[in-house]
Amino acid sequence: MVFGYFPVPFQADWFGENPPGGSAVLTEMSFLDHLQELRKRLIIILIAMFIGMAIAWPLTPTVQRYMQRPLREPSITQKWQYEVTAWAVKKFPTLTKTLGLQAAPPEIKPHKLNYMAPLEPFFVQMKISLITGLALAFPVILYQIWLFFAPALYAHEKKYVYYFVPFGTIAFILGDLFFLNMVWPLIISFSLAYESDFLFSMLNLTQFINFCLRLLLLFGLIFELPLILLILARAGVVRLDFLRRNRRVAVFLSAVIAAFHADVVTMFAVAIPMYCMYELSILAVRLFGGRRAAEPETAVVPAGADGPPGDL
Repeated sequence: MVFGYFPVPFQADWFGENPPGGSAVLTEMSFLDHLQELRKRLIIILIAMFIGMAIAWPLTPTVQRYMQRPLREPSITQKWQYEVTAWAVKKFPTLTKTLGLQAAPPEIKPHKLNYMAPLEPFFVQMKISLITGLALAFPVILYQIWLFFAPALYAHEKKYVYYFVPFGTIAFILGDLFFLNMVWPLIISFSLAYESDFLFSMLNLTQFINFCLRLLLLFGLIFELPLILLILARAGVVRLDFLRRNRRVAVFLSAVIAAFHADVVTMFAVAIPMYCMYELSILAVRLFGGRRAAEPETAVVPAGADGPPGDL
């Protein structure tokens, strides 16, 4: 590979050992070629997002109603609490009566969002259509990202595109569905629980939708973590023992990323799934990472050294 105006040899061990049967041919590109390739991929991504946004525009009222569903319906945790309590009252009537447990169906007071500016709903609809269009164009976006890095890959590594694009799209959608059905209702129900006789909520449309869309993107990206680490492991970039040793770092980074959200419920709702995805990544690398990922990392001994690194 050529980077800038100086030829830089592309080392095979950057992405793993050479494939059997000899070295593969890599595409040589100058620095300007890289910029032109990046420009080409970005233009295609923008066109795909514009088309996705146009397709999603008539769907935005449906998407918005789905986002506002926690304002009209009990959360899934409230429904589970009612079902568990009803089961306990039926199976253990004496004990539940002693404890004062009653199986009351969850009730929620319907809420409406408020807007103050004349064109505020229109701009909110644009934001929703943009994020929905991004989700529709996500396979194209992943494929263009892959094509940008393809010249730096060997032939046996380029085949991973058949897993990267479909599984990456599925993971992004699963992350969004998990957030909308599990996390988002929990956050809203926690917020509405502060209402009382002297305190009522006036949720703003823009703030409500912005908060939801930001977390929607975050959870979609969080669910991409196992696939990304698995591909890096198959390419020889990361190893299983490296992921195992850095569990504390993963906990710390999950907490740091979650700390950007002020309330405690949202912090835990972000940090716990993020770390769970890291553990799932370790499991995926262990099962599907191949022999190179399972091999322990070996320390590099400098030439001329008499012993292992660190010996004096």
